[in-house]
Amino acid sequence: MADFEQLIETAIAENEIPGCVLNAVNRDGSFTYSKAFGKRSVREGGDQSPLTPSTIMWIASCTKLMTSICAMQLVERGLLSLDEPVYKLIPELKDFPIITGIDESGKPIEIPHTTPMTLRHLLSHSSGMTYDQIHPLTIAWAKYHGQDAGASGDLLTRFSCPMIFEPGTSWFYGASVDYAGLLIERATGETLEEFMKTNLWEPLGIKNMTFAMSRRPDLKERQAEISERDEKTGKMRFMDARQPYMDANRQDVKSCMGGQGAFASPEEYIKVLQALLTSDENEKILKKETVDLFFTPQLSPGGVAALNMILTDETTNNAMGGTAKHIEKNWGLGGLLLQGDDDDGKTTGTMVWGGLPNIAWFCDRKAGLCGLYSGQVLPTGDAKIAVLQRKFEAAMYEQYNKNRNV
Repeated sequence: MADFEQLIETAIAENEIPGCVLNAVNRDGSFTYSKAFGKRSVREGGDQSPLTPSTIMWIASCTKLMTSICAMQLVERGLLSLDEPVYKLIPELKDFPIITGIDESGKPIEIPHTTPMTLRHLLSHSSGMTYDQIHPLTIAWAKYHGQDAGASGDLLTRFSCPMIFEPGTSWFYGASVDYAGLLIERATGETLEEFMKTNLWEPLGIKNMTFAMSRRPDLKERQAEISERDEKTGKMRFMDARQPYMDANRQDVKSCMGGQGAFASPEEYIKVLQALLTSDENEKILKKETVDLFFTPQLSPGGVAALNMILTDETTNNAMGGTAKHIEKNWGLGGLLLQGDDDDGKTTGTMVWGGLPNIAWFCDRKAGLCGLYSGQVLPTGDAKIAVLQRKFEAAMYEQYNKNRNV
């Protein structure tokens, strides 16, 4: 057994993780790795059957990559533009203010934004939008308004907090790609799931994905439960809490959340990564010039500075790919971009991202390799899981390079 596999087995035996599913594949499929470890639930009385590559998971922000690909398909068709203001299709965004502070009474201080917001801003997280519970100013804004926007099933209500900077001037993570999903819907007259199914999932032979589990009881039967790490013991326990894919009544949200709403099996999601890896050759999901643009750094100097400052925090860095801190990062149109070679084998230009329940993916065009660590554990950026993710990725490069005698 490989060293990283033994580490995973030990972590499961010691109840440090419930399990995980690992996938990797190169351009032509001559190198593949697919293996599942552990069980679907740690809940007493829960379904503790083994995880498999076909187990359904909430993939959270892994949804963003698929939404970004679909948006660029519409750019190719001339239905969307990267650099025109988005207000024609989403007029609601035109009046979003920028929050600049909180006065002595606790009231938010807001000013209008003056730089038009574009699809390029949305896909690169340079729009000025954030999630209301991850920035101090918007946390204070939500408290002042007594608002739990996350309980809403409607995208426009859920992601209604003010912006935190002028579009294009900085970088911060948030609901930008959720709004890109709404842009797709209004440009096509279809739901995001309908468009994604026709233009991404079906061309790749993907059948086991959805934005609403209530529509797919067959997938619900195969879903892994979410666990959380007990702060005192460090061990796993069942997490019985409302998740972002639920409304206040713990039902499916009404909107297709393009930044966080999809459910999929690891064996299906790796098809998206391999398609992105190979589309510069076969143009199956995007044209070659679009793929090149997809992997081109998009941020302004202010955005680069903000992104790399944020990544100095260990937990945040773990949640955002766990890449070496000495390497400068930028952002493409679908994920974080490495601007140097990483110690584990990733090369310059590799795109990485993941999802809230400690999921992580990478797509390395230069090496010709992509991979996916899939789990269902919170909180995000878990240090113990980050070690396992990095060991897995380094092992994939080592095995892959041995296979091709590098």
